Amino acid sequence: MKCPHCGHEESKVTDSRPVDENSSIKRRRECLNCQARFTTYETIETIQTIVIKKDGSREYFNKSKLLSG
Repeated sequence: MKCPHCGHEESKVTDSRPVDENSSIKRRRECLNCQARFTTYETIETIQTIVIKKDGSREYFNKSKLLSG
């Protein structure tokens, strides 16, 4: 993680905790170069699955369509 104060690319995590009903993680970090502390938030990105059909067309995967027949 790049330090926003000095630009150094290495930091250590000093504290980590879930936030927003466990949908993201808040981390307190300390720069290994200038010892400045800063906070980062990590969230999970969900990407919808795309099906590529034999004819080359694409459509989003629909699980309910699969279960109904």
